Amino acid sequence: MKYLVLIAVLSGIVSLCGCTAEKTPEPQIKIPAITLSSADKEKLLAFQKEILNIENLTDKAIKIAGDELKNVIKGGEISINLPSIIEKTKSECLLASESLAKKAIPEGISPEVKNLLNDGKVGLIAAYKAYAESFDAIRNFVTDKNPMALLEYRKKSSQAQELYNVASEKLKRIMTASGITP
Repeated sequence: MKYLVLIAVLSGIVSLCGCTAEKTPEPQIKIPAITLSSADKEKLLAFQKEILNIENLTDKAIKIAGDELKNVIKGGEISINLPSIIEKTKSECLLASESLAKKAIPEGISPEVKNLLNDGKVGLIAAYKAYAESFDAIRNFVTDKNPMALLEYRKKSSQAQELYNVASEKLKRIMTASGITP
């Protein structure tokens, strides 16, 4: 009985203290204002639009696949379209990462800004590759009905979302510091 009370008290203390396995978010580094010529701002704006176009197409595919998957997880039937949706979404993610890799950072801007933009671009590439890996896990879940594949999907999907959020936030801060509204 003593041990049960001790375990209950310790569990309560741990939960009250907020001990968790979650990572604390990295503090955001404030980027000082970046002064660019109007021509450089146009280049940066064009770069931003190209990235947003790639993101929009891929994000739609990810959302459709995610919605379909939520239905299956909630106990719904696996639709006939789910395997093709998964493959198409995986292809979209890989295509997005390839397209982003081919996008050149605008010339004529400072090396610091180029480095920051490259970091954001590389982060987005990693995020889309991680999303593609998560859809491999879902494909395994659909074909094998293995619940462990679903856990792998959730892990990869969370990792991809975290990579995406960090990279997207970096790019937004750069654009804001450059005087371009994201």
